[in-house]
Amino acid sequence: MANKDIKNLVRPNLLTLKAYSSARSEFKGRADVLLDANESPWPTGRNRYPDPLSTELRQALGAFKNFNPDQIVFGNGSDELVDQITRIFCNAGDAVHALPPTFGMYKVAAGIADAEFRATNLAPDFTIPVEELKASWDDRSKILWLCSPNNPSGNAMDSAVLEDLIRTFPGIVVLDEAYIDFVPELSFLPRLEEFPNLIITQTLSKGWGMAGIRCGAAFASPFIIQMLNTIKMPYNINVLTTGVALEALSKPEEMKAKVSTLIEERKRLERELPKLDCVEYIFPSVTNFLLIRFKDSDKVYQHLLDNAIVVRNQSYQPNAANCLRITAGLKEENDRLLEALRTL
Repeated sequence: MANKDIKNLVRPNLLTLKAYSSARSEFKGRADVLLDANESPWPTGRNRYPDPLSTELRQALGAFKNFNPDQIVFGNGSDELVDQITRIFCNAGDAVHALPPTFGMYKVAAGIADAEFRATNLAPDFTIPVEELKASWDDRSKILWLCSPNNPSGNAMDSAVLEDLIRTFPGIVVLDEAYIDFVPELSFLPRLEEFPNLIITQTLSKGWGMAGIRCGAAFASPFIIQMLNTIKMPYNINVLTTGVALEALSKPEEMKAKVSTLIEERKRLERELPKLDCVEYIFPSVTNFLLIRFKDSDKVYQHLLDNAIVVRNQSYQPNAANCLRITAGLKEENDRLLEALRTL
């Protein structure tokens, strides 16, 4: 898909929309005295508005990812980016495609935009039913959401299948790589320039352990980044989030060590859980969590709650009957989980 075709996918009124011009975006150069934004002058470290383009943070993430920082935009969590992408490309009546069970915000964002949400369920082994998905496309198809590794199943999608879908889908493809820090070798980010219609989203919430600061990132072509910057709130990444994120990005080896520990703990759960009578099947995972089919998931869920242990019930999801999603915690937390299940 050519860049000119991407422009045709954008809601026409947004192509001429002028982004809000904040005080911090209206000058360049040295600034010793700031009297332009009606801020308090007391130097609390938080009295000034943040950089609306998160320049320092983009440069830090770009350096870590070996990616052009000018092709990165941040959101208040990936949730905000899901909403922004949907609003850029979807008019009422347009179609958004996704593959349940998957991240629920895709459907919520489509509903807010009054777009049709077309669900093609993943196969029972949580692989993509390619022909069925392609049969659902038509001239109203605007966005295809692909989540790899997928949540809540934990599996990575076949790279050849993903490439085929990116090349053949008639609209924008968004590849959600929220869990890619657990399998960085599977990321499509090094190949993004091959696909003008591809947006990749990632987050500091999972591998980086920064869910509380709400910091997600989108990687895309310069035109798509321009559109995201046009519609985003002017100061969506605050100074506290920026400071914590920069500190985390300055310690990549610490993140990698923690990711390695979580992977080992997940593998330990994969070894220990099948020994329990209540467990029926554990789906293969490359993430920090497991989707587990129990003989009676409601009973297990309540038993864990009674022991002050919270997991995620996924039994309502397609092909996930009697399934709970369990995140790998610290060793002592996983020990407590296993002990509780042994007493069931």
